[in-house]
Amino acid sequence: MNEVITVGSEKYTVTNVETGLNAISFTVIDSAVGDVEAVFRDVKELTVGDTEGAVYGEYPDVEFESLTISADGRVSVVMHILNETEKQIRELQISQAEQDEAIAELLYGGGEA
Repeated sequence: MNEVITVGSEKYTVTNVETGLNAISFTVIDSAVGDVEAVFRDVKELTVGDTEGAVYGEYPDVEFESLTISADGRVSVVMHILNETEKQIRELQISQAEQDEAIAELLYGGGEA
């Protein structure tokens, strides 16, 4: 059964969607995707639905985990579903990066020349 993974406004046809406690995996069958790893590497959220447009799975906190290419050329992707601790760490990393940028701007100037 074909399903649709939506990332932002882009839709990708997939099959073999499986979810577990901390992962969602699927096989990309949409030949127009191109570089599958590049498409999913920076994904932070996605939805799963049917080919008619009905969404039945929302995954707001995911990270790219792995990609496997089988002998017949099928590309399978595993996305890790973050737990609460991992979400907090992600938020702290983002906050720290913003603080580092602000401090660097204060110390070294951020104005245009």
